[in-house]
Amino acid sequence: MKLLLLFTSILLFGFSSLKESPNDFDYKISDIVREFKSEIMDKDECEKQKRAVDDLANDIEDAIKNADEFNSDEIIELKKLKEEAKALEEFIAAVGNCGNYIPSIKKFNLANRRVGANVISIIKDKYCVDVISVSIGNYVAYLGENNSTKNYTVTYKWKVPNSMNTGNGTMGLSELSVRHVYDNREKPSQKNISIFGITCKEF
Repeated sequence: MKLLLLFTSILLFGFSSLKESPNDFDYKISDIVREFKSEIMDKDECEKQKRAVDDLANDIEDAIKNADEFNSDEIIELKKLKEEAKALEEFIAAVGNCGNYIPSIKKFNLANRRVGANVISIIKDKYCVDVISVSIGNYVAYLGENNSTKNYTVTYKWKVPNSMNTGNGTMGLSELSVRHVYDNREKPSQKNISIFGITCKEF
C-alpha cells in the first residue's frame, strides 16, 4: 500500500512539474522568431513557423484556462504572450508572404519588437496609403500601410529601376493596417523597386 501511495505521489509530482511557465512560452516564441529569420527565403519554412506560432498561441490559451495553476502575475504575463504570439503569426504571414493576412499596425509593431526587422518608410504622405520596406537579412518585403481610419481597395504599379521588370496589383487594405505588396524571394538580387500610381477606393 505504501509503495502504491509513493508511486502515485511520484506520478502526480511528475505531471505537475511538466506545467509550462510563462518563461517557457517566452522562449518558444523567441525560438520561432529565430527560425523564421534564418529561413525566411524558404516559403515552406515560413509557413511552418506561422503554423508553429499559431499552435503555440493555442497552447498559451489552454494554460490561461487553467488559471488555478498560476498566480495573478503569471496570468497577466501569459495573456501578454498570447497577444504577442497572435501578432507574430500575422507578421510572419504578411511579411513572409505565406498567408493572406492584414495585420493591424499595432500588431505589426508589437511583433517587430521581438523580430527586430529593419523597417523603412519608402513613400510617406504622397498617396492615400503609404509604403514601407521590411528587411530581414537578404530578404526585403514592401508593404502598403494604411494610416487612416478608412477601408480601401488599393491599386498600384511597381517597377525595377533600370529594368524592364514591372508589375501591378489590387488589394483590400483595412483601416490602420499593413499588407504585403512585393518581396524578393524569387529574385533575391531584386531588392529595390519603385511603387507608383497608387489609387484608393473607399469601401
